[in-house]
Amino acid sequence: MNSAAELTARVEDVAATAPGRPAVVSAGTSLTYAELARRARQQAERWRAEGGSGRRDLVADDPVAVAVALVASATCGTGLLLLDAEGRPAEHERARALFRGAPPTATPGLGLTTSGVDGPPKCVERPWAAVAANSAAFAAALGLRRGETVLCTTPPHHSYAVCGGIVTALTAGATYVGVPRRTGPRALAAAVDTHRVDVLLSVPLLYQWYAAGLPAHHVPRLCVSAGSPLTPDHRSAWERGVGWRLVEHFGTSEYGMLTVGTADRPGSVGPAVDGVRVSVESARHGVADGGEVVVTVPGAPARLLHADGRAEILDGPRRTGDLGAVDADGHLSLLGRVGGVLNVAGNKVSATEVETAARAHPAVRECALVGDSSVPGATRLCLFVEVDGVLNRQALHRHLAAALAPYKIPQAVYEMEALPRSAAGKVLRSELLGLVL
Repeated sequence: MNSAAELTARVEDVAATAPGRPAVVSAGTSLTYAELARRARQQAERWRAEGGSGRRDLVADDPVAVAVALVASATCGTGLLLLDAEGRPAEHERARALFRGAPPTATPGLGLTTSGVDGPPKCVERPWAAVAANSAAFAAALGLRRGETVLCTTPPHHSYAVCGGIVTALTAGATYVGVPRRTGPRALAAAVDTHRVDVLLSVPLLYQWYAAGLPAHHVPRLCVSAGSPLTPDHRSAWERGVGWRLVEHFGTSEYGMLTVGTADRPGSVGPAVDGVRVSVESARHGVADGGEVVVTVPGAPARLLHADGRAEILDGPRRTGDLGAVDADGHLSLLGRVGGVLNVAGNKVSATEVETAARAHPAVRECALVGDSSVPGATRLCLFVEVDGVLNRQALHRHLAAALAPYKIPQAVYEMEALPRSAAGKVLRSELLGLVL
């Protein structure tokens, strides 16, 4: 089956054959496949009765509600935008305007916000059939079987949790377990034991935290790390402190789940999942034995929704903005990012977006954002500012907190008489950290 209803059909199939199996579990709430199918049908009927444009949005704070909305939207064949529950109202309104104002499409789907590589964040919309097919391929790469359990530590608006976790579990007839943000080692261990977790999905910063020890009795058969590379030191600490099998994975909001690593290739994010092709453009960026990662995904293409109303179709081979190398066996290793996107615990932060918000403060004449990665796996955002008059740092923090998600707010602010610049007037970002470290 290759239609918007594929996700619905898979849920209905499990609801008919194993109605009491938990589909989604979160914060003490458990929804069986039969209950999920029923609630999704009811929601779809309400939306059809309401009419209108058919494009919906949801502040994604509860995986159970997200799962119902996902299946209902796939049933209706309408678009659904998921919003960060910790995002600011202004961010939500910008995303809603982009998504609801997009040109009509014959293949509506899942809407997610991007990191805003070249300015303010955009929205990406992936057709439902492509989302379901790619998640099924990811489930196959994980070896996920019916009745198994997947736990993801990222919030339910994030592609990793939504596509790699919720949709992947539902397409496989498995159970998805969501946990609160910043779940600590003891709480995670309790969840692993309580739900007999088979596959754990998390990010390097949390694996670094958990490496001190997870007091769990049950051992998942597979742990997956994504969002940024797992350093050798962090991998060694994990192996010493916990010892559970850990592999790396590569995916993007625009294209979905792309690769899954293997335990015998540490440092690699692995070969492509079924249907995906991965290569590198070695002539670009001067990377030895590598280049910019290029991907081709099957099915109807996603589209990127721009602030000017354009809908860019993401078809054919596409550059991801990541640097990497592919070995003779097709295993991809990531080498960094192209341009000015900073990776903070798996969240991509656009320097342009943060700098634009800071310049709107009356005391900030000019500024530049850089990432301090001197502590492996824990990028610290540092904002360097040229000031007009006196800068009240608390007022600046409040100003940024009103415009940006918490993970985008700089942890350190440095005042400068003048930012270092080239003869052409460009800020020399490479010199900034050296001035204060």
